[in-house]
Amino acid sequence: MGICIDVLIVDWDHLMSAPGDDQRYGILHDAAISVDDDEDAWQDRSPSVGPQWFWPSPPAIGWFGKFDFGNVGSSYKDHFVASEQWEEFRAFVAPEVRSAVDRFIDPLFWGGLEYMADREDGEGAAAHESVVLPPAPADHLLWCPPEAVPSLNLLWDSVDAELAALREPFERYVSFGFGRVKDFDTFAGLLRGWGDVIGEAQQRGWGVVGLRC
Repeated sequence: MGICIDVLIVDWDHLMSAPGDDQRYGILHDAAISVDDDEDAWQDRSPSVGPQWFWPSPPAIGWFGKFDFGNVGSSYKDHFVASEQWEEFRAFVAPEVRSAVDRFIDPLFWGGLEYMADREDGEGAAAHESVVLPPAPADHLLWCPPEAVPSLNLLWDSVDAELAALREPFERYVSFGFGRVKDFDTFAGLLRGWGDVIGEAQQRGWGVVGLRC
């Protein structure tokens, strides 16, 4: 089962107007629950639903949006599995592509940057700058302020352009598939979901949070 993750993009000024971490968590938790409880938004939901956005309905203030990864990605275990799969085949990916994927997924869900073999390798590492996020408050799995989003969006542009090139090394070198991330299409879909999250946040100048739920 693993840990459930709720991913929201948020108006950072609105969020930070709350006086402390506990209050901010309460605001975010209530926001996530409010769209969960929106019967109109969820009436067509089924276990096989794909990724989709949920937004507050009027008269609620439109300061956030919730991204649902669909049938793969609501559990943080799915993201952990994807990071383990990346570890297995990243050495067989072209350096610039490897560098972009490393630096895109690391602050979002991988947590492996300090162990990357190419961190000081000019050919791969110099192609992209790393994105370092501040520590997440308690009960948060991700805390990404708006100033980090543009760099992540640039990284996603690089990853998205080369995503198809990852299929062959994935299918050749990934020796396991457990949970719900069983094949390349699912792995790529999870990355595209994060790309969608970062892209929507970029358009609005918002930040991104992941809540333990």
